[in-house]
Amino acid sequence: MFRYLYNFTINSIKSFLILLKEKPDVIITTGAHTCVPMCYLGKIFKKKIIYIESFAKVKTPNLSGKLVYPIADLFIVQWPELLKYYPKGKYLGGGLY
Repeated sequence: MFRYLYNFTINSIKSFLILLKEKPDVIITTGAHTCVPMCYLGKIFKKKIIYIESFAKVKTPNLSGKLVYPIADLFIVQWPELLKYYPKGKYLGGGLY
């Protein structure tokens, strides 16, 4: 558990430094727990957030999706069944991977 928290903290700091250096207009992510801090930091810096839910998540949302959904400017699901969890989400026909 210590190693996980340590790596999560280091990766979050590295992501923040990249955000400051690169100054992106948009942050696009397909998830994973390390995307959550980057998305929230990006929102603080007024960046657009685009989240693409994992193709593997067919019937239930994942944790990073639940955490990023409230701040996402565009939230894309790859299965129409997920729209019941993400009513503001967009289903574009699947196959984005």
